[in-house]
Amino acid sequence: MPNMSREMVRLHIHQTQERGNISNKVHGDFATNIRNVYLGLCTDGFSPFGMSSRQYSLWPVILTPYNLPPDMCMEQEFLFLTILIPGPKHPKRSLDVFLQPLIEELKQLWSEGVRTYDCSLKTNFTMRAVLMWTISDFPAYGMLSGWTTHGRLSCPYCLGSTDAFQLKNGRKSCWFDCHRRFLPLAHPYRRNKTLFRHKKIIRDSPPPYLTGQQIEADIDYYGAQETVKVGGNWHVPGNMPDGYGVSHNWHKKSIFWELPYWKDLLLRHNLDVMHIEKNFFENIMNTLLNVPVKTKVNKKSRMDLPDICSRSELHIKSNGNVPVPIFRLSSAAKTTLFDWVASEVKFPDGYVSNMSRCIERGQKFSGMKSHDCHVFMQRLLPFAFAELLPANVHEALAAIGAFFRDLSTRTFKEEVIEQLHQNIPIILCNLEKIFPPSFFDVMEHLVVHLPYEALLRGLVHNGWMYPYERQMKHLKGKARNLAKVEGSIVAGSLTAETSNFTSYYFAPTVRTRKRVPRRYDDGGVPTSYPIDGVPDIFCEIGRFGGKTKEVWWSCEEDKHSAHTYILLNCEDAMTRYFER
Repeated sequence: MPNMSREMVRLHIHQTQERGNISNKVHGDFATNIRNVYLGLCTDGFSPFGMSSRQYSLWPVILTPYNLPPDMCMEQEFLFLTILIPGPKHPKRSLDVFLQPLIEELKQLWSEGVRTYDCSLKTNFTMRAVLMWTISDFPAYGMLSGWTTHGRLSCPYCLGSTDAFQLKNGRKSCWFDCHRRFLPLAHPYRRNKTLFRHKKIIRDSPPPYLTGQQIEADIDYYGAQETVKVGGNWHVPGNMPDGYGVSHNWHKKSIFWELPYWKDLLLRHNLDVMHIEKNFFENIMNTLLNVPVKTKVNKKSRMDLPDICSRSELHIKSNGNVPVPIFRLSSAAKTTLFDWVASEVKFPDGYVSNMSRCIERGQKFSGMKSHDCHVFMQRLLPFAFAELLPANVHEALAAIGAFFRDLSTRTFKEEVIEQLHQNIPIILCNLEKIFPPSFFDVMEHLVVHLPYEALLRGLVHNGWMYPYERQMKHLKGKARNLAKVEGSIVAGSLTAETSNFTSYYFAPTVRTRKRVPRRYDDGGVPTSYPIDGVPDIFCEIGRFGGKTKEVWWSCEEDKHSAHTYILLNCEDAMTRYFER
């Protein structure tokens, strides 16, 4: 929790768990039976017609169980399509109407359960299930939670206690200087009057994280008690409760509150690290490269500076000249960066796409997928600008890249998460010292809450949208009949689920989708064969992935480098070379 000791965080979690234990005792000691199922829910919209001009919004609702080994959890065959919300229109606030059958089944699975056969013990038992949380991008977060995720109050953790404000000229919500209150009370940044907002000293504590009971009481207090509000539109509903957009952003009471255990959960809706990281990276690169329209530093942002902070080096001069900021790459630096990415950056096969194809006219990155941004942010950003930008700018960018890398590790330790929680407000404040207020939107602010969610959820693998985005792609490929999109997707999904689970009962010799050889599978042949007088490293059997290609070298220097590497790293080859 912000500005709290580890003991206070543990006390908060323990108190909430105690409330959950009371609920468990009432409902048959759910947690004591390891055969009960824990579920996660994800929904997002996509167009089955691709980039065509036809507007169509299709929303699948996917459930996945977490009672699986790490190598099976979140795999494609365990992402179940439970509801397919038809198009062509966006469901908007009526999403809860389509979720009603699913919620009824979840309530039944919690209270009554279903009779299930345990093949290991060869007995029947009553299996129950619980929905742990939802996973979605930020716009869908607002549809699922009931808290509108745009505007000055868009943060679902700060709620009505945010320090965000609207830019006078930019006309956008700004989250500049909203992170000093997450620092320790004695931190010197809190008393600084020049690097942040004009003559402002921060003495406030961060807003507390509310429990489920407190949030539900808050929703009921503001009168958003119905499943769906009638009238108005998605942005400014016509009959919102008093104070909407001023003191709160509750536009409805989500249907998930009908689940008897929902108020006892520690984490109900996940902030999607995938989209947050991608948006953060794009904001950085578009600003550094000064991409027109997409950059966060434009003339309107310069006009807002005098009223907010002291950045004389960025202010528009009296003669109309616009100074060049220290964080903007020069033409020579851009050329160096793109040449380095195109020719020198190499990753293992299948690790990332070819980034050289994402360079557009040597001026910007275009067409980068979420995983490309993920790799660049964590693997290249910490040192890519070491010689291209001033030291303070490079260190600030390297710190945010290292933060996302540590947040996405395969193993978590409580000490590491605690360190991330302490570091992220400082990292954001260091960025605020460099970039103008217009750079900081809600995506930059949400990063401050990610360590808290990691403490509750665990590995980020269980709470981001990479597996679900891949599943959306598979569902999109099942739309064979474009005249009846929903029916063809449902039929294809049923066929895929049937084939996946019946394949477990086939003989091992039967080739199924799950038993397709991997890309580098040798087909069961020996990996090597002995040859007299030849080192073992050169006796391995290789396979051609396609047409036979002749080995060639682009230049004699590359051939010499490969030859030298083998001699220096293979003892047998080096010994025989010198013996000869």
